[in-house]
Amino acid sequence: MTTLYHGSHTRLTIGHEGQCFTDDADCAETYAGGRGVFMSVELDLDSLTVEECDGYDRDTNEAPADSAEFRAAAAARGVDILVYDDESESGRQHTCWRIVSARAMADVVATAVIIAD
Repeated sequence: MTTLYHGSHTRLTIGHEGQCFTDDADCAETYAGGRGVFMSVELDLDSLTVEECDGYDRDTNEAPADSAEFRAAAAARGVDILVYDDESESGRQHTCWRIVSARAMADVVATAVIIAD
C-alpha cells in the first residue's frame, strides 16, 4: 500500500475524477492552506494500472493531465491513475498521482481519512 495525500483550499468531494494526490504530505497540506481540507488515502498501486505522462509545463502553466479529454482517453485505454511531475502554486515540485477511473475513485473513497478540516 502507498500513502498519498490531497489538500484542497475548499470543501472537497472525496474520490472525484481528476483528483490529484502526492506522496509529499507537507506539499498537500500547503495546498489545503489554513481553511482547506487535508486528507490521506492508502492505495495499492500494484493492483491499479498506473501510466506516466508528461508533467507540468511552466510556459503553458498546465500539465496534459489537466485536460478532461486527456484523462478520459487514458481511462478508455484502461488506465486508473496518471502519474507525472507537477508543481504547486508556490513553485514546489512534487509527483502527482491523478485518478481517472471509477476503480481508482472507489479505492480513494474506501480509504480516505481527513487529517485536518
